[in-house]
Amino acid sequence: IPRLGRYKLTEIDTLLIQNFYNSLIEEGLKPSSVKKIIETLSNCFKYAKKMKLITAIPTDIEKMPITKPQIEYWNKDQVDFFLDSIKNTPLYTPILIDILTGLRIAELCGLRWKDIDFENRTIEVNCQIIFDRINNVLVPTEVLKTDKSHRIIKIPNILVDHLKAIKEDIQPQENNFIITNRYGLIFNPRNLSMNFTREVSKYKKSLNEIKSDPKDIRQNYMQLPQITFHGLRHTHATLLILNGENIKVVSERLGHKD
Repeated sequence: IPRLGRYKLTEIDTLLIQNFYNSLIEEGLKPSSVKKIIETLSNCFKYAKKMKLITAIPTDIEKMPITKPQIEYWNKDQVDFFLDSIKNTPLYTPILIDILTGLRIAELCGLRWKDIDFENRTIEVNCQIIFDRINNVLVPTEVLKTDKSHRIIKIPNILVDHLKAIKEDIQPQENNFIITNRYGLIFNPRNLSMNFTREVSKYKKSLNEIKSDPKDIRQNYMQLPQITFHGLRHTHATLLILNGENIKVVSERLGHKD
């Protein structure tokens, strides 16, 4: 709106869109982010052409190549070590759930007790937490990332038992969120991600770098790659594939569109 909204449809040409693209890149936006903006714009123009409001689509421009980031994940030993190191912290439950389900972080924060079927050992994904920038509040929504994001996935006994123990202990309402902040309220996905990153950063040093520490610390220490929270989703998928799971099953489990 602030950049193109003052133009009539017929006034917007390829040069104007190219300059618009270039300005976004110059402002520091990632090429992948700008690509999504141009794709949205392109869909608008495609609809305009379909409605015979314009004769040509002006979004066929020169774009910067997009380098796909390297997939980051942990192996099983790293997963086991980290889970053991956070065993008695509030971070343990969300990390355990995510490693064993591969949920997106917003889906994880939107998980409610009513979504767990303990008898059939499944989780139903039908909600996520988003930030309403207009009202400056966190809100749950059933509008998920893709139409395949609404799904029911199997969970292992270790997660069933863990969640069952928590439920018996706190006696929550079925509509309550499973992952909450220290005040029992909706957990901001951004805060959860930062908490995870901060915790992982404690394990940056190599064994040689911590040789001045007590021997018992060195015996129970492992250097971990600094992955993002989304890296846990990659970890879940990778461990499944390495254990011989069918790629289509993994894709459906993650809620991928294709």
